[in-house]
Amino acid sequence: MLSSRQSPIQFQTRSICQYLPDHRPSLSDHMIFAPSVDPALYGSLISHGWRRYGRELYRMACPGCNICIPLRINAEKIRLSSSLKKILRLNSDFQIVIKPPSFNAEHFELWKRYSIWKHFSRPEDLTEEAYCGLFEPWSLILEYREMAAQNRLVAVSHIDPLPGGISSVYFSFAPEAKNRSLGFFSIMAEAYIAASAAHLLKGKFVSIETEAVVSYYSNRENACKNSGWYYLGFWVPGSPKMEYKARIAPFEIALPEWHEFSSRLEALKYLRDVRMPGLGPSLQI
Repeated sequence: MLSSRQSPIQFQTRSICQYLPDHRPSLSDHMIFAPSVDPALYGSLISHGWRRYGRELYRMACPGCNICIPLRINAEKIRLSSSLKKILRLNSDFQIVIKPPSFNAEHFELWKRYSIWKHFSRPEDLTEEAYCGLFEPWSLILEYREMAAQNRLVAVSHIDPLPGGISSVYFSFAPEAKNRSLGFFSIMAEAYIAASAAHLLKGKFVSIETEAVVSYYSNRENACKNSGWYYLGFWVPGSPKMEYKARIAPFEIALPEWHEFSSRLEALKYLRDVRMPGLGPSLQI
């Protein structure tokens, strides 16, 4: 495990914003570690906008824009809307299997199918090397298997265990399951896992039937208090592909201190009131 005293390679890159439709210029800071990023160090930096990819940490440092905002949720506090209850019921037939980070051809093929369907990726770019960069060197893999269909693999999630919970890295699913709202379901399920993430850090790989997830959200008066956080990465107000992260509430965003908001609208009003740099004037509240 890498000590926080070791010096990483640091550099910046310039590009065009991949989140907002106005094609504004982007700037990102990078730190490359060898042999790996220390989870404790990463956990301390995550509130300051740092994210992990492979052996690298990066954060957005765009001039005049601060709206790549770290967001986290806690399973104890999630307010169940009627749509979230429906999503839980719809996906109560899964088994979630926690796996160590190693290459698996079945996972790789599902990721390729998802990338071509969702992101219009070119098949020649979807290499084993690119895929392995999602989880190396120390994340965990969650398999979502449909029990009623001979444990068919439907989705795969990559997560990073941290001292205070878990961080989402990447989630992909079978295109034919697009009507199951698996993105929202995975957030609910993984927030539940984060609520008792200590066993993940100890390497005790287990499987969880999603009936347990449904039961947890129905009986949270018995839930463990001060449970772990689930870090969803950046919320980018105004980004069509990043807005969903503020649809499950309440949530906390790092400014850089963590602040809780009861809804997306409340958070947007606050950001508008403090004149957050980069927030679009036409963004609807």
